[in-house]
Amino acid sequence: MLIRTNRRDFLKLLGAAAGAAFAPLRSWPALAEEPFRFLVIGDSLIWGQGLLEKDKFYSLTADWLRTQAWGRPREVDVKVKAHSGSTIKFHEDEAAKYKKAGRDETYYYKPEVNVAFPSMWKQVEVAAGEYKKAGVPGADLIMLTGGITDISVSKLLNPFGNPKEIAPWVQKYCLDQMSDLLDYAHENNPNALMAVIGYFPIISPQSPGGKLFNGWLESLNVPGFVKPLLNNGLLRPLLFSRLRKKAIARSRIWIDESNKYLALAVDRYNAKGGGRRAVFIKSPLTEDNTVEAPNTKLFRMKGNGDVEDPLFDERTKDCDTSLAELKRSTGIKYPVKLCEIAAVGHPDPAGAHAYAEAIQATLAPIIRSRP
Repeated sequence: MLIRTNRRDFLKLLGAAAGAAFAPLRSWPALAEEPFRFLVIGDSLIWGQGLLEKDKFYSLTADWLRTQAWGRPREVDVKVKAHSGSTIKFHEDEAAKYKKAGRDETYYYKPEVNVAFPSMWKQVEVAAGEYKKAGVPGADLIMLTGGITDISVSKLLNPFGNPKEIAPWVQKYCLDQMSDLLDYAHENNPNALMAVIGYFPIISPQSPGGKLFNGWLESLNVPGFVKPLLNNGLLRPLLFSRLRKKAIARSRIWIDESNKYLALAVDRYNAKGGGRRAVFIKSPLTEDNTVEAPNTKLFRMKGNGDVEDPLFDERTKDCDTSLAELKRSTGIKYPVKLCEIAAVGHPDPAGAHAYAEAIQATLAPIIRSRP
């Protein structure tokens, strides 16, 4: 049956639809009543691998909420559950080894040590328990990242793999499991606005081959005296040039697919609630800012294999002791070298500030729409 509407009715329907799409969330606490509760969930990107606390983009966002977002000071309670390496859900193989060892998923490792547990699912659960104990109905704002650690950067950039394998991986984690995570977070935080943060291109044509090759050799733990024999103007083009091009192509597939599926996960979540309960915030970093590019906004690797971030020395010690203990206690093995250099390719202070600005630009009109 064809339903006819006149122009006035059509405009009313259009206006109602637009209003629903940008409808402000209900039940945020009034300015004078109680603190604004800000929960941070996710992996090393949102944790701020290698950054000092003052430079992490969740810290910059919290400072903005406290001082500027409402046009006057406001108390903000920040709860950070994110850590390096976290996956969306606890992977079955590691969960089985933890169970056999009699260990709970919440067993503590320092957040700079990139292990998959606690998962983001568990992060939400633990935070919910703390909010319940405090007698509050959960977070008002949840900022999260997720998806890349479930796949791993090494798999995404693997130049020997089939490029067609990437999209299904990204769909599984950045759409299907991210959708599950948003639903679970909502169950435990019914009044929260969800801010899903996007990833950035990993490498690009602006990433110099020599530095990329040096980083690759370092990740493989190739002895220092061997690297100059392999990474030189004669051998590098033969060994690495073609592989570099393939890895760059895979990086582009990753960023296009992850942006698409994370945005779709947000759209799905919003469609269930009939309003704008979540936003996707695309990364402000571009191919000009990728690993080792002249204008990079990511931490670089030094020529000796160290990383320029201020936490490198501390993280190196923690990785050595924590991963040895993990292997001894559960049989789960993580490469120590990759843990030590984990800050490479993560936003440096300039990159984190760029993220914070993008987050503020997206959240500001939503916050202004609230009483």
